[in-house]
Parts: sequence; structure tokens; C-alpha cells
Amino acid sequence: MARRAIAVSVVLVAVGLGVYPASISAQTNVRVGYVNTTTILQQMPGFEAADSTIAAMRAGMQWEADSLQAQLASAVTGAEQQQLLLNPETGEAQFDSLQGLNDRIQARLEEMQTQVLARQRELVAPLQQQMRTAIEAIRAERGLAVVFDVANPNSAIFSVDYALDLTEVVLARLRGS
Repeated sequence: MARRAIAVSVVLVAVGLGVYPASISAQTNVRVGYVNTTTILQQMPGFEAADSTIAAMRAGMQWEADSLQAQLASAVTGAEQQQLLLNPETGEAQFDSLQGLNDRIQARLEEMQTQVLARQRELVAPLQQQMRTAIEAIRAERGLAVVFDVANPNSAIFSVDYALDLTEVVLARLRGS
């Protein structure tokens, strides 16, 4: 199944290269390059601060998540210890109470995850835009038809000429070198 998807991707890329404007398709040599956007992003000015902010936010939320899980575990242990002493109606009410507590905890965990992802997008989006702008400028300057991202696992690249790696060029541009 995966080989078929890769084969389809290769065919789509080949077909896509064939439908470029006449000036590009008339050339006998279509020029491509590639970058590793993960490497670029991690080395960009401002990434460490953004990453540190997200890590601190995750650490605080992990502490809260651990506390909530401990609260639930304690409530379950208490309920298990009282189970034999309770009448069926009280036991069912206690079970419903535990289920409600579990549901509230799960909702809070999902809310925290959503907050982290939103903050991460907020901090990283400007860096990604800077990176896109630099990559597009380098692509245009070098007359490349396509720039692939080798950090993307769905890329249709099987082999690359390392001389075409633009990752360091993009980093130098972003650093102002």
C-alpha cells in the first residue's frame, strides 16, 4: 500500500513538472532543490525562546495533569475501599461521581493540550513565514522549478544530490550572513 502511494506521488510530481509554463517545460533541465525545514526552524533566531516558552508551558501543564490523575486515583482507591460497605444505590451514585470526575479531568487535559498547540502555533508561525519567504527568494534567485522539504515524511524523494541542499543557504539568509 505504501509503495503504491509513493508511486502515485512520483507520478503526480512528474506530471506536475510537465505542466509548468512553456518556458520551464521547454528547458531540457528542470532544476530542483531541497531543504530540511525542521533543521532550519530549529536553528532560526527566535526558535530557542519559542521552544523554551512552550517547554515551560508543557511542564506546568504536566504538573497539573499529574495532580489531576493523582486526584482521580485517590478517589477510585477510596471508592474501592468503601465498595463493600455501601448499598447498591450509594455505590452507583459513587460510580457516577467518579465518572463525572474522570470526564472533567479528561476535558481539562484536552483543554490544556489545545492551549499548548495554540501557543505553539502562535510562536512558531512568524518563524515559519520568515522561512517560507527566504526559501521562495532563494528558489527564485537560483531559477529552481521546485524545492522539496526532506523533513516531510510524505515527500516523494528517493535519492537526492546533496549539492542541491539549500538548508544552510536559507539559514545563512535568515541569520543575515
